[in-house]
Formats: sequence, C-alpha cells, structure tokens
Amino acid sequence: MKWPAFFSCFGAAILCSSLATNLRAAAVDALAYSVSGTAEYAPPQTVDFRPLKTGQVLAIGCTVRTGDDGTVVLRLTPGSSLEMANDSVLKINDLAFAKADGTVTQRKARLELTSGVVSAMVDPSTPSATDFKIQTPAGALVARGTLYTVIVKKGKTYTQVDEGKVSAIATPAGGSI
Repeated sequence: MKWPAFFSCFGAAILCSSLATNLRAAAVDALAYSVSGTAEYAPPQTVDFRPLKTGQVLAIGCTVRTGDDGTVVLRLTPGSSLEMANDSVLKINDLAFAKADGTVTQRKARLELTSGVVSAMVDPSTPSATDFKIQTPAGALVARGTLYTVIVKKGKTYTQVDEGKVSAIATPAGGSI
C-alpha cells in the first residue's frame, strides 16, 4: 500500500515540476525590425558601438542609440514593440515571454531610457500577464497594455498616453514625471 502512495506523490511532483517549468517565462531577444538613418548598438557589457541593421538580434544587456537622423523600431516580445526617435539611448535590461495552452502567461520588458524619445505599443488583451517598464532618470513608466510615448530631455521625463493606462513611479532620488 505504501508503494502506490509513494508513486502517486512522486508522479504528482514530476507533473507539477513539468507544469511549473512550462509556465516560466523564457528570456527572449529583441529584434531590430526597422532601422533608418544613423543607429548603433553595443553588445552586453561593452561600450563598443556598431552599426545597427534591420534584422539584427539584440540580446538582453544591449544598448541601442540613434543619431540625429536615426529611428529604430524594435520588436521586444511577442505583442510588444517600441519605436526610438532620433537622438535616443535605450538599454534592454530584461525581456521574457511565456505562453501556455495558447494563452499569454507572462510578457515582461525592462528597458532603460537615458535620453531621447520612445513610443511603446503593448498588446492590451493580456494586462494581467504584462509587466512592461521603461526606467528613466526620474522614475519608471509601467504599462499593462497600451500605446504611449516617453521623453527624457535634460534629465526630465515626460509621457503621453495615446491609449490605455500608464503608471508613473518617481525615483526615490528625486526628479519628476
């Protein structure tokens, strides 16, 4: 009688472990979907900037910058993209995505905009599974599914929400959003 109970528990543990593994978000790379004008990227943990070309895969930790005539559209995760305007600097700190049984269970993006303008579009159909954050010197802007623009100019952060809702969280060190 003890063997069947042991195997039942062991089988349940393996099944739960398997399900938990399938529900964990996997890290994903960004993709330079469109590049025009001057745009460069630096691989993770370097400051060695290289020309950015359409189709370039960008790993977590890459920094992208545009020149005075440059624009870049990045596909970040399935269901999220971002357009960088000219004279912008953006670091990709984290990207993750998970789907189970055809349903998005997690969409995560952690980006750091140090200067310039970005417009983000995030699929609004899964707000509870979405954690999309753009960190700026003054704080962070968090979207669950929306279309919005973030501007960092002379250390100040501005945002425009075109659709949906965005939370603004000031950095403890100060600044204003």
